[in-house]
Order: sequence, then structure tokens, then C-alpha cells
Amino acid sequence: MVGLQRRGRGEVEALLTGLGRAYAHGVTVEWARYFSGSGARRVELPTYAFQRKPYWADSTPPRNDDPMSGFWDAMEQEDLSALAARLDVDVSALGEVVPALTAWRRRHREHAVVDSWRYRVTWRPIADPRSRALDGTWLVVVPEAFGGAGLLPIVLGALAQRGAKVATVKATHADRAELGGRLASAASGEDVAGVLSLLALDDRPHPIHPQLSYGCAGTVTLVQSLEDAGITAPLWCVTSGAVAVDREGEPAGREAASVSPGQTAVWGLGAGLALDLPGTWGGLVDLPARPDERVALRLCDALSAADGEDQLAIREDGCFARRMVRAPAGGRPAGSWRPEGTVLITGGTGGVGAHVARMLAGNGAEHLLLTSRRGMKAPGAAELVEELTARGTRITIEACDVADRDELAALLRTVPEEFPLTGVVHAAGTAQRIAPPSDLTIDEFAQVGKAKILGAVHLDELLADRDLSAFVLFSSGAAVWGSAGQAAYAGANAFLDGLAHRRRARGLRATSIAWGSWDAGMVDDELGALMKRIGAPAMPAAAAAGVLGQPAVHDESHLVVADFDWPRFTPAYTLARPRPLLNDLPDVREVLDGSGSGGTADATSPVARLASLPEAEQRRELLDLVRTHVAALLGYDDPAEVDAGRAFDDLGFDSVAAVDLRTRLNAATGKNLPSTMVFDHTTPTALAEYLRSKLCGGVQARPVLTRLDQLEETAADLLPEEIESTRIIGRLQALITKLNENLAGDSGADVSSRLEAATADDIFTFIDTELGLA
Repeated sequence: MVGLQRRGRGEVEALLTGLGRAYAHGVTVEWARYFSGSGARRVELPTYAFQRKPYWADSTPPRNDDPMSGFWDAMEQEDLSALAARLDVDVSALGEVVPALTAWRRRHREHAVVDSWRYRVTWRPIADPRSRALDGTWLVVVPEAFGGAGLLPIVLGALAQRGAKVATVKATHADRAELGGRLASAASGEDVAGVLSLLALDDRPHPIHPQLSYGCAGTVTLVQSLEDAGITAPLWCVTSGAVAVDREGEPAGREAASVSPGQTAVWGLGAGLALDLPGTWGGLVDLPARPDERVALRLCDALSAADGEDQLAIREDGCFARRMVRAPAGGRPAGSWRPEGTVLITGGTGGVGAHVARMLAGNGAEHLLLTSRRGMKAPGAAELVEELTARGTRITIEACDVADRDELAALLRTVPEEFPLTGVVHAAGTAQRIAPPSDLTIDEFAQVGKAKILGAVHLDELLADRDLSAFVLFSSGAAVWGSAGQAAYAGANAFLDGLAHRRRARGLRATSIAWGSWDAGMVDDELGALMKRIGAPAMPAAAAAGVLGQPAVHDESHLVVADFDWPRFTPAYTLARPRPLLNDLPDVREVLDGSGSGGTADATSPVARLASLPEAEQRRELLDLVRTHVAALLGYDDPAEVDAGRAFDDLGFDSVAAVDLRTRLNAATGKNLPSTMVFDHTTPTALAEYLRSKLCGGVQARPVLTRLDQLEETAADLLPEEIESTRIIGRLQALITKLNENLAGDSGADVSSRLEAATADDIFTFIDTELGLA
């Protein structure tokens, strides 16, 4: 699929670009017909590079001065002669110990890597948001047949108590146009400050798509209708029972028993929407089953808070913020999962399922029952049977649509008595086409979750009386931190997370694993390279599958397993808005507080000379600075090749390049520049002018501010009697009066602005003669 229209681009340009991309991917384009009559002709290209430029980045092999590196290299290669020479021992003494030591080191090194991929979601208690007035009109959207009659008046009353003007909008279940009309009517002539949705509380199965709840489908429709109505106020979604809060010293089991997977799906949907709609997405708030007035007031205070928290659980005993933290297994590797009997793997012939089967066969599984929609007709199925049979494992591959309960039940009845079912790995699922939520229909949303959701529900119901050693649901990191353009996929996977919590609360085995990407054919090379560039590289499939072999995994309800390059991922992920989910990860905090925060510009840099340059020279120096770094990022040999008037988007910038440019300019200028500056100042010329305003604005006032800093330090040490004897407060007030007179007509300016606008002589004279504190 190739887009032929793009915002901000002419139709002809967009059409030609789309045709070019299609042609580059193998689509036949009749160029001769297109260029007919234009005079265009084919020309021969030279067999050498057009210009004398290097086309590959210079690579310098890293130096390794560690004297132990040669020893460990010889150990890895099991080079007994080299090791014997280093250790000054006889070769025969190493014959048995070296292979054992090498294998031991390799296992522990692999375990350390895999351990670094492990995270979990937890809930951190936070102080109640400070009470603030809710200005403007709030649209409260409720289901047509609302069952939470007791909740609505409490919430409406709390909103009114905090000063909001409330307009209630009843939503139909599926009619996007009608809901858009109702929203537009409610918002007509009003200053809409926010939208509060209670739709997720309708937990009934959708009549056409039972894998979706009315609430989840309604939330999708609401998002689309708000866009249709042109309402850009932040949308907050309320759930109840979507998450289980784990308090310190207390397991989450008490709340897990009442978790509703349908409402958990809304949290996954919200994680995706936060990436797709960063400017209009407010957040998610989960309430207790029977909220009181205090809970409702906390909800209102969360809506007005300016702390960026967008995933909250409000309970009678306080507020809790969602966080992702590390969850290392700890200690040395302790055994492996060695399943007896039959293990069922849904989606077993796909890239991921096949690797799970290989891992289990390698661990000595007796019988593996693999399912897919095509069974033995699936590509590679026959070869997989041959491979795993050679390892001594009995393999059965059957065609089965796990979304069909009867078909799945019939399959389970075929499990041989000599190999009873002891474990389940549910890896079946359907990928979503990448698209914004406004471009998807409810049918498409439902289709994405059909096999994943219904398959899990049917397995849970059909195996409720089985004593299983493992019941593993393959979820996705998209349900935790989101994935742009995949809100439906995120919602479907979050459903599995909720189901695992509820199942375990019933005393049954269940583990939902939110996976990062596997290097198992899940993505093409181009997307894989992009994911690596943004700091979320694919995990080697065999190593990822090995996580399932850790027995401790099956004692957890939910686990996140993903590889992150945090210095790259963090700036890109937080580019459009804060992401508090990651705030408790030390690696993330280091990035946010450290490398991106500027510093002191090099004394030899052009920036250090700016203050002494004429205005025209300042502009030239800063434009050269911007073009130099843009050229380095885009691979230009000469900064002069960067068109200063061309939009960054046209130059080839994406969000990752924008973050990289910000980081470079932070280091060059010593300033903490905003990550969105490339999008706010869209050409090198505009960005250079912005930098000039940041670096050169108020140059005349800097000496004044320095003297004021000195004054502030001196005044802070004064005793009360000294303050009174010097009449310092009255004199400072006199200075403010004088500045007000100098800035007549600018009564709205704050004190710091007035001081910056005063002349140096004004301030120096005041400090030296009036205050007597210089």
C-alpha cells in the first residue's frame, strides 16, 4: 500500500513520489506512457560513482587494551595451545576444564543479556494531585444504556465542585456520524477544556464482534468522532477493574480477581493512542468498583494536574501511577522448563511459534501439538516436523482456527492419553496494518483481536479444570508502551494481560508476556533497521524463546521482555510528550537528566563568540552551526550542500534525526533545547534564528542579572535587624516602581522581564548607591 496524498504536499508531487516508491518495490509502472510528449528520454548511467565521494561511513576498529581479552578470546575458541602458553601449564591439563569453563561462561553471559530484557509493570504511590480549578466546559461521554448509575452523579458533582461546566453526551454503540454530531452540538459555542469518557465501563460483549466489549468499541468510535467534530481537547478514559494495583508488601491478587480483560484492552488501546494522538490524548484513570466522593475529587484533580501523569489508578487509600521497572531473574540460571506430556502451541508454525517449539524440543519435550490455520500446508511445516523429530520429540501439526470454540474443543479431544496436555503457549495472532485510528473501522479493530482474544478465552474456559504446568499468553510491548499506528493490536494484547491476572486470581496457571520484537521474520529488514535506530532492536529469536525455559517465568502473572537501547529510545519516545511510565528506570532518568540537558559550550565554539559579533555575523555563524550538524546526520560531505531554506522533512529528517540534532546542538550551545524544535522551526534558517533568540537575546541584560545574583546571595545572609536598618525592602520596591515607569504600557510583564529590559547603569547605580550592598 502506497499513500498518494500527504498533508502539506502538492497532489502531483505526492503522486510521483508514490509511483516512485511502488516502482522501487517491484510494481510495474508504464513510465513511457507517463512521459509521452514531454521530451524525456533514457540516459545511460556511469558504472562508477557520480562524484568523488566516500559512500560508506568511515569505520575505525575499536581498541581493546584489556590484557585479559586475548585470554578470553583463546578460551572462546578453545585454543588449548595458546591458553597453555599463557598459563604456563601443560596442554593436557586443560583438555576437560576449558570446554566446561567456556560453556559455563557462555551460559552466564547469555543469561545476563536475557536478564537485561526483563521488566515488569508496577504501581507507585504518589501524592494526591493538588486541587486546582477545572476551567471551561467538560464533555462527559456516557454509554447509551449506562449501568453505573451511582457513579455518574458522583463524578458530575465532583466536576462541578472543581468549577467545571459539564455537558453530558450519550453515545450510541457504533454510529460514528451520529456521535460526532452530538459532540459537535454539545461543544457548539463552548470553550471545551476536556473530554471525560465513561464508555469503557460498559463491559458487555459487542453483539457483532464478541472479542470486543461495548466499551472498547465505543472508545474507538469516540476517538474518531472527536476528530470528525474538530474537538481537540484532551480525552481521558475512565475504567474500573482494568488493572490490579500491587501495594508494597501486598500481592495484587485481591484486585486481580475483579480484573475485567475487556477494560484492560482499553488501557492497551490508550497506550497506542498516546503515540498516535499525543496532542489530544489525556490519559487513563482506573477507579474502584464503588468510588466515593473523595475518589471522584481525586479524579478531577488528576484531570487538572500539570505533572504529566497519564496512567493512574485511584483507590480509597490514594493515587497510584503506572511504572515499568526492571525485573531481573537474579542469581545464576536455575534449570529449565522440561515439559512432560503434550504442550499445545497455537500459531506454532509461524516464526515465533516455531522457535518456541525448537526451544521445548531442545529441553526434552515429549510431544508438541502445533496449530495454525493452514496446518501442514503452512510454509515450512514439513521441514519443522522433520527437524524436531530428529531431536527426539513427537510432533503433531493440525489446522485449527482457535477463534472457533467448537473447532478448538475438537482438537483438544485428540490429545493422546499417553501424552496428556500439561502446557499451553498461545502465540496465535493477526498483525494490524499500520494506520491512525481514524482510518480503521470497527470491523478491522475486531479482526486484529479475533484469534488472539477469542483463542485465549476459549483456552481458558476449555482448560479450566486441567492442572497445567504452564499457560503462557503471548502479549506485546505495544500493550505497555504503545506502538504508533497499532492501537488495535495494542488493545488485543492488553486483553491477554488482563486475562492472565484474572486466571491466576482463580488459582490457575497463567503468565502473559509482553514481548518486544523478535528477529524471527516478524518485521522486514527496513522496519527492523528503523526499530534498531530508534532504540528497540529485535531480540535474537532463540534467546527470546529461551526466556520461556526459565521455570520462574511461570510463577508470574505478567512480564515484559524486550531489548532497549535507552539512550536512543528515550529521546524518541518522549519527543512529543512526557512518558511517566518510564520514569522509575535509572537508565531513562540518566538520559532525561543528563545527556540531553545541555551543559557548557566549548570556549572555542562559534557559540562562545556570538556576543561579540554583529547581528549579521551571529546569524551566519549559527546557520553554519546548524548546517554542519545536519550535514553530519544526513551524510553530506559539505555543509554548504544543505539547503538552508528547505524543510527538514524534505531533507529526510524523521523523529530520530530530530532528536539527534537536538542532542548535538545541546552539546554545542550548552543549552537545554526542546526536542520539538525541528518541528517548530522547520528549516535550517528558521532554526538558526531560533537559536539566536535563545543564545543572543538579553545580552545587554546579562551583566545586570549577574549583579542581581550577587545581591540575592548577600541579602540572603542578612539578619532581620540589618534588613530593617537598610530599608532594603522599600528600596527594592522603589526600583520596581522605577522600572514600571520605564516600561509604561507593559503592565503585564513580570518582574524578571522588567529587570532584563532595564539599563545596566540603572541596576548598578541602584545596587551601589541605593542599597549599599555592593
